[in-house]
Amino acid sequence: MPGSLRETSLVALVDVARCLGIHLSVERIRHDYALNGAEPPLALLLRIGREAGLRVERATLRWDDLKGVDPNHPVMARLENGNWVVVLGAQETGGQDGSEALVRDPLAPADGTLRIPRARFCESWQGETLLLARGGEAGAGQDAASSFGLGWFLPELYRERRLFGEVAIAALFLCLLGLAVPVFFQIVIDKVLVHQSIATLQVLLVGVMLALVFDGLFGFLRRYLLIYATNRVDIRVATRTFGHLLRLPMDFFERMPAGVVVRHLQQASRVREFLTGRMFLTLLDSMTLFVFLPILFLYSARLALVVLGFAFVAALVVAGLSAPFRRRLAALHKAEGERQAHLVESVHGMRTLKSLAMEPRQRSAWDERSAEAVRMRHEVEKVSAVALSLTGLLEKTMLVAIVGLGALLVFEGHMTVGALVAFNMLAGRVSGPLMQLVAMAHEYQDVAMSVRMLGEVMGAEAERGGRGQGITPPIEGAVEFDEVTFRYAGAAAPALAGVSFRVPAGGVLGVVGRSGSGKTTITRLLQGLHTAEEGVLRLDGHDIREFDLAHLRASIGVVLQENFLFRGTVRHNIAAPRPSASLEEIAEAARLAGADEFIERLPRGFDTPIEEGGQNLSGGQRQRLAIARALIIRPRLLILDEATSALDPESEAIVRRNLRRIAEGRTVIIVSHRLATLTDANSILVMDRGRVLDMGRHAELLQRCTDYRSLWNQQMRQVA
Repeated sequence: MPGSLRETSLVALVDVARCLGIHLSVERIRHDYALNGAEPPLALLLRIGREAGLRVERATLRWDDLKGVDPNHPVMARLENGNWVVVLGAQETGGQDGSEALVRDPLAPADGTLRIPRARFCESWQGETLLLARGGEAGAGQDAASSFGLGWFLPELYRERRLFGEVAIAALFLCLLGLAVPVFFQIVIDKVLVHQSIATLQVLLVGVMLALVFDGLFGFLRRYLLIYATNRVDIRVATRTFGHLLRLPMDFFERMPAGVVVRHLQQASRVREFLTGRMFLTLLDSMTLFVFLPILFLYSARLALVVLGFAFVAALVVAGLSAPFRRRLAALHKAEGERQAHLVESVHGMRTLKSLAMEPRQRSAWDERSAEAVRMRHEVEKVSAVALSLTGLLEKTMLVAIVGLGALLVFEGHMTVGALVAFNMLAGRVSGPLMQLVAMAHEYQDVAMSVRMLGEVMGAEAERGGRGQGITPPIEGAVEFDEVTFRYAGAAAPALAGVSFRVPAGGVLGVVGRSGSGKTTITRLLQGLHTAEEGVLRLDGHDIREFDLAHLRASIGVVLQENFLFRGTVRHNIAAPRPSASLEEIAEAARLAGADEFIERLPRGFDTPIEEGGQNLSGGQRQRLAIARALIIRPRLLILDEATSALDPESEAIVRRNLRRIAEGRTVIIVSHRLATLTDANSILVMDRGRVLDMGRHAELLQRCTDYRSLWNQQMRQVA
């Protein structure tokens, strides 16, 4: 068999998916799962297949099993060297070799089916196989917008049904072992003490100790299995919720504060804890009622009815308090959300906050929000305290009633003293689950609020053109706006109104205008961050709405006025959108951006650590790194949105000198208020209040466009 090569599993998966009618691409998988070119782990490969709409199962097959493989439904086989191949079946040859495998190998120099003799194939294959069929979890997390509720978590819980089933079995044994101690006390009181039988007492002691040991063992198994199962659910829920968050459109984040988004997402673990903790364990304990209730009625029907009566009264108490509890809980979550939003905003804006000496005002606002949150929590806990006190009183009163009525039954000869003691102990095993059911109904109000909060995020519709949706042609960079109109949510006036212009592939377009004229909105529409209300925006002749968003954005380099740098090194930040870039490519991008001169002076060069947000770099240094980061992907369309505004004159001169090389082979759109940086552009678009005033070269606009000439003269006077 051929030698090893990375990502043979992805090529094989794409091949099998195509046979099953599902279109995938290795490039898109690499992008969606942030793969760096190495062979993905088997667990990740299974996840990729399932999320692409395939049922994927691991199997160990024999040679004879391959004879039953349908060429239209091939399987993936893993070889001893770690490579993967697609097996279309096996057949008898009638020759000396006897039989052969029909294989498509990603390492083969040409497409086609290889016929590999059985002996040679089996030398490299030990039976490890993946069976694939249609019907996986395509778009997991993308269906959230249609309906979101507790049912959204159930498929994740169902996937761990085997573990939860084992927890239930352990709980059943615990239930049966729970009978040992009450029966032990009954026999000791009614038999051993009366007859003073030492031998019987010794046997009972050994028996009850064994029961207690097994009770502890099964209790540990129940807790361990539950922890293991819930941890597996946690990681999948966290993956799905964060994945959905990343697929939401920009306008979602523009209208919802970051702190509120964070708090809403945190509710996922709260809901999961309720489902796998309180609710699951309460339901398990409630199953013991089918064992203990009949036993209680066997002891005494009247005492059993007392237990049920007190449980019913406790349920009425909780039901009566649910409405005020729910109202106070909604107010609490709102207050906590506002407090967290204020905290996140203060941390993000700490530099501005300190520079304006706003600490007292921010602290005052924090104190007000904290006081409101504490007040609301006090109201919630006050209702909870009333509920707990009343149910606790009812539970203690029930025990007193059992002892009092039981004593009368003992006097009347209907019960023995041992039976009364055993009944009292078993009553706790019955009243406990009943009270837990009542408490669970109370806690459900809190969880329902968490579900509604999480639903505000998970119920939001994801961006159109998500995973695998849309065309992915190579982008040349020809841009055309045709009567495009766009209005931001809640805005009265449109940001763009009937905008039309055209930029040929490889052209350099400058965009100028006063603040609020719609310059940045044009770049946002080009990135697919927003969708035009009217008109058509075309890229290379295709309606931009037809593009796969990931492909579109991966083909466009963008540098903003304010750019975010991630915690890591200079090298990692430049190569963030293309982790496989070599050091030579990173250095070339840095040189074009004019960043090489300051990187050389850093203590560790490209390996110098960068703090979150690039706080240990100057604004100009951060800006040049952002330009290098945009260039590393070799975009065919480059957008510079006030990209040089934060640069010092020397750095700006370097970028301007390199602009001709930067623009080679790509379309460049430069948004700038400095008209001097646009004089060499092929054309300049003049915007005002969302409309196009004029478009032409610098000299032409000076002659015929009053607004452009006015802006130019103002800037020239300032320079002078």
